[in-house]
Amino acid sequence: MQNRLIVFDSGVLSCARYRQNNDQIQGELFSFYLARELGIPNLPPALLTRAAGRSWDPVRSSLELAQWRSDRPVVLTKFVDDLVPTYIPEEFRSPTTRRLHPPDVVNKTEKEIRDLVQWSDLIVFDYLTANLDRIVNNMFNLQWNPDMMNAPAHNLVRQKTTGLLVFLDNESGLVHGYRLLDKYEVFHRSLLDSLCVFRRKTADAVARLSRDRDIGRRLYSAFNISDPGMDNYLPFLPERSVKILNKRLAQVNSQIRRCMDKYGHVLRTKNRGAFAVLVPYNSRIGCSEWLSTFTCVTSPALKRDYD
Repeated sequence: MQNRLIVFDSGVLSCARYRQNNDQIQGELFSFYLARELGIPNLPPALLTRAAGRSWDPVRSSLELAQWRSDRPVVLTKFVDDLVPTYIPEEFRSPTTRRLHPPDVVNKTEKEIRDLVQWSDLIVFDYLTANLDRIVNNMFNLQWNPDMMNAPAHNLVRQKTTGLLVFLDNESGLVHGYRLLDKYEVFHRSLLDSLCVFRRKTADAVARLSRDRDIGRRLYSAFNISDPGMDNYLPFLPERSVKILNKRLAQVNSQIRRCMDKYGHVLRTKNRGAFAVLVPYNSRIGCSEWLSTFTCVTSPALKRDYD
């Protein structure tokens, strides 16, 4: 009833997410918009639609079987293949040694540093959205399974050919996750407090959004531009969510400033390569073609369920 893999006439594949509640749809969609505002390229592009109109007629019987209502919004995310599980780096596994600071990357290769920068982006992003279905999921489940931090990260995979981390299943962010902050904030905060290595583009975006406090306007604009007319079927984020997001942007910015104060002398004395991932360096992460925004315009076929 919930998810389907869609095949369009052009052969393009898309994952369709149908939910009874708006919270999860809002989380998935607006998390993607937030990632674009931050310049984080690791989320598959998403758009909002309805399973209505002539283009859906060829799969009408499948829609009825899936119990999809035509007045409910559906999030389409681009299908990504060539994926493999990924594991949480040693730097973040143990609560007693959890730390990624500039001195910790001095002897690492450029490839290792670029990979850790992606994990830095992930920690920042999941802190902002309060996503509880990724590293925090592993951390929470330690109480039942002491090997959870050695298991593959939940809802996080790597594209084999590019090495790019792919942040999957963001539906708990921005709404549902904010309701559960009392329960999960200790895990979010532990990860953020361990971090003093940031990608320059992400740090600059956080500083700008924290200063201007206009993320609500930006997300609303992205919604209207990318999904025109869909506000009749899916409301914008609750005001409470926007307020919490602004607060968390300020908290991340404060963490970055503390790190700058602590390691500013390092930046002036060490060469650019050694501390390439601290704020002054614009680290580039190779984006695959599938990460560009896509538009689905041809008739879909509901192919099968996916997990």
